[in-house]
Amino acid sequence: MIVKMKFFTESAARCAARIGTLSEIERMPDLIFETPLLLIYTKRGCVPHLTKDVLKMVTTEQQFLSVSLPSTITMAEFVKQTPSFTDFVSMQEYPTFLSINDPAETTTSGHQEKHSISIWAKHGRHILSPDSYMDIVETFKPDMYVALCDGDTDEKSSAKRISKSIERSKTQLETCLLRHNSSNTIKSKGILGAIEGGYNLHARERCINYLKDKTLLGYVIDGLHKNGPQVQKINTDQIRNVIEHTINLLPTDKLRVSMGSWNPATLVDLIDMGVDVFDSSYAYLATEKATALTFLCDHQPTDNHHTSYVISVAEDKYADDFTPICKSCECLACQKYTRAYLHHLCHCKELLLLVLLMIHNTHYYLQFFKTIRKHIKEGTFKEFQKKIHLIYDKKEES
Repeated sequence: MIVKMKFFTESAARCAARIGTLSEIERMPDLIFETPLLLIYTKRGCVPHLTKDVLKMVTTEQQFLSVSLPSTITMAEFVKQTPSFTDFVSMQEYPTFLSINDPAETTTSGHQEKHSISIWAKHGRHILSPDSYMDIVETFKPDMYVALCDGDTDEKSSAKRISKSIERSKTQLETCLLRHNSSNTIKSKGILGAIEGGYNLHARERCINYLKDKTLLGYVIDGLHKNGPQVQKINTDQIRNVIEHTINLLPTDKLRVSMGSWNPATLVDLIDMGVDVFDSSYAYLATEKATALTFLCDHQPTDNHHTSYVISVAEDKYADDFTPICKSCECLACQKYTRAYLHHLCHCKELLLLVLLMIHNTHYYLQFFKTIRKHIKEGTFKEFQKKIHLIYDKKEES
């Protein structure tokens, strides 16, 4: 008997923060993940700047990894020689979610064709049909993945581009579902459908009407942005109507995923609207800018006027600051190193800087999600949401 991955929530509300569980993962039947869930961002299946041993120092819990096609597509032929992608990268202990695009990298727009989409890897363009994509899925064997789709839209997309996105995604989903259900290798995995439609509410509704009767674990709310650092600048007012309209049309018993480097203020609003799963590309991008997340730290202000949500260790004011990034943080970087030392590493261009910042930022974002789940369970999420907004709406960086 084949057991398929399951999502369960007791919440009957369509558009509200909710606690749920992901369970019955084929490779790890005893493992249960609570939602809202953070997928740990990876490149080529590994957390950037962290070895596997260091990742286990960051968190002893088994995490769900986010694996993107652009960073792994060139590995497909080599993965065929091993049982699965996680075996190839020696991350067998961790379940994986395969996404079409890399949430931390701006997606190259255009170049979509009638029966295929383009994936842009480090060494150039790869054209994928639904069948060639499913060949990769059967090779990688991710525990959860999204059906091939055309999410090449944003707030500026024309009605024609949006219409093509929806029709192409429908056709691709049909092939992916057929392959999924007929494959002994992956039919027990979780498959999600992509909800396209840009910022056009009627187009979103058409896409959902097509998707909602399909046998899917859940949905990826796609086509809102082109990924990369620019997603951090999107505020809730820009997307609220689209998200609320979309979620109000979805079944309450299905998983809802939103990929991208949303800033924490927008992220808590998305959770308040009922989104269940995100990725940690925001923490990775903060690391790449030599910054450390501090938005949950109540002990400082960092200057005479503002409490900061991030600090840039390159700034001269940290040269003689012998305090940790965050006094209340229990990560290795905060327990053993100071801002002054991180400032020194930055100006000496030491690779250890990115390791320590990635340790802190990854730990910090995981704690953020634990805090979110705690507040939802205790009925205090609205107050926590306001607290995050009070920090982020100042738009000040230390």
